[in-house]
Amino acid sequence: MHLYPLRSSGSIYLRRGIDEDFEFLAMFHYSAFVNLVGALEKISKASQNLFFPGDIYTTLYAANELAGKVIEKWSAIYQECERRDPQINTTRLEELGERFRKYRNRIHEQLPAVVLDAYSVRIPRPEKMDSYVKWTDVLYANKPEDFIEVGIQVNNDFRSLCSALQNAWKEMCELSAKLLKNQDYMQKRGKGESVTLRASFVVQSVSSNTSLAYSPTAVAAVLPSPGSRFDKGKR
Repeated sequence: MHLYPLRSSGSIYLRRGIDEDFEFLAMFHYSAFVNLVGALEKISKASQNLFFPGDIYTTLYAANELAGKVIEKWSAIYQECERRDPQINTTRLEELGERFRKYRNRIHEQLPAVVLDAYSVRIPRPEKMDSYVKWTDVLYANKPEDFIEVGIQVNNDFRSLCSALQNAWKEMCELSAKLLKNQDYMQKRGKGESVTLRASFVVQSVSSNTSLAYSPTAVAAVLPSPGSRFDKGKR
């Protein structure tokens, strides 16, 4: 609705000279969901990891923070064109951001301790993190009810984030129907000229050793073609 029309005719690339607000909206939107997918890939292996899942929460936090930037940028476009605040409800995203931040920040202080048994790896519940700063607190003073299996916690947090995103995106989509009838919006979105580009660049996947080839506009990603110098798979 907002981003697809920014492409050059018959191309996946953004037009040259598009409105800056729309370009940042596209970048934030794409980056948020790249991090969301990266978190999901890491979560699928969470139960096999014997350490605190700090990298998962770093990625979840990034996805959540970028989603907030999407909402801010979209809201700015809406307010500019409609002359009113769309008032998208971000309360749940803010709550999740604080939870993810608490887990993420702990790895910058020291490697957090976890509870291991023959069947699971457990971490402190979010509200109990501050009670288990020291390793000996986890080793000698832990209460079973203060801990949760790591796979359950990260999956619950991922689903909560997806639910919050769905609700916020639904609000924006419903309000966007007005924008499609707004001449200021259509003029703003229509800026730029179509160009033909074939270049691409390669960045590392956020969750694996697989190199992904991204367009210069970070709009599309594809696996490297077989036989290319970026194709590291053995044959």
